[in-house]
Amino acid sequence: MNNIIYFDNFATTSLNEEIFNEMKEFLVYNYSNPSSIYEFAQKSRVAIEKSRENIANYINAEKNELFFTSGGTEADNWAIFGTTMFKGKKSGHIILTAFEHSAIIESAKFLEKIGFDVSFVFPNKDGFIDASDVLDVIRDDTILVSIMYVNNEVGTIQDIKKICCLVKEKNPNIIFHTDAVQALSEIVIDVKDLNIDLLSISGHKVHAPKGIGALYIKSGTEIENFIFGGSQERSRRAGTENVAGIVAFSKAIDILKESREKNVYKRFELREYFLRKLKENSISFDINGALENRYSGNINISFKGVDKEMFIMSMDFKGICISGGSACSSGAVENSHVLTAMGIDDELKSSAVRISFGENNTFKEIDEFIIALKEIIN
Repeated sequence: MNNIIYFDNFATTSLNEEIFNEMKEFLVYNYSNPSSIYEFAQKSRVAIEKSRENIANYINAEKNELFFTSGGTEADNWAIFGTTMFKGKKSGHIILTAFEHSAIIESAKFLEKIGFDVSFVFPNKDGFIDASDVLDVIRDDTILVSIMYVNNEVGTIQDIKKICCLVKEKNPNIIFHTDAVQALSEIVIDVKDLNIDLLSISGHKVHAPKGIGALYIKSGTEIENFIFGGSQERSRRAGTENVAGIVAFSKAIDILKESREKNVYKRFELREYFLRKLKENSISFDINGALENRYSGNINISFKGVDKEMFIMSMDFKGICISGGSACSSGAVENSHVLTAMGIDDELKSSAVRISFGENNTFKEIDEFIIALKEIIN
């Protein structure tokens, strides 16, 4: 596996060795249940609360506003169900973008089955949401608006502050949620400045392990508990805490504080080098979505006439990992709902792949990719 070229960092990132060493203590040595009362267990409890405070500070939240989850999908589900069905509501109106993560869209589809109305706001061909389109579909019974911060397929960055501000001006009682899972490594997030009510984040997108995430819940937000049982997470999300994962997430945030700007610059340089190499080698391509206001390491790209499933498999044979879209979808065979929502034509959709560079990638790996690409196209 040492020869693998990994260009699928939007799917997940590698576990940082420094982060792994941090979590190892709570996997092997301090393995206690943090809900127990003896001193050994309190080491785990203290580690959780220190981690909570650290992550909360990073997004400018209060410590008691951050709740740990099993990941971004659970946080998204909590945001959708906790403000609607779990509150005892049997109907109401929800607004989403048509290119949200499947964790949001599938949750909303379930609510539709039981009596809720869902309005989907479509992005333009560049991958951006017009705030006026959101305002146009607000109704008196609108409960929730959920708009992804950084799209997980095309990487476009939405103006969450502006959209939330306008929504709140029209109806301050509407709860505003943003899925910021892909945004955490790219953008300085300030929940107070954004004035949002709910925000989802996940550890495995920032070199922490899979299985840990968090939901920011602004104080005073009307949202029901998600998992019932013990008193963990102030009785709002029961279940023995993933102590090692929580500690690892906090360590990832420590590293992010020092390296985010440098990482953004490195990913951007990799992307520019990649595009330059395509042009130098006279390889025809189309970029899906605007390159401006886009995640630094993301390229959603179509090579006309090349079947994306064949292309991904051929790259795999050469030890190069790319994807056909979201890792949470059914795979490369189906066309992306994100590109469909953006109005991308069928020929481009059928050949579209997602390449997502991480700060650990190299220019040499891109050179090898270009060689493989020319062989496959020919």
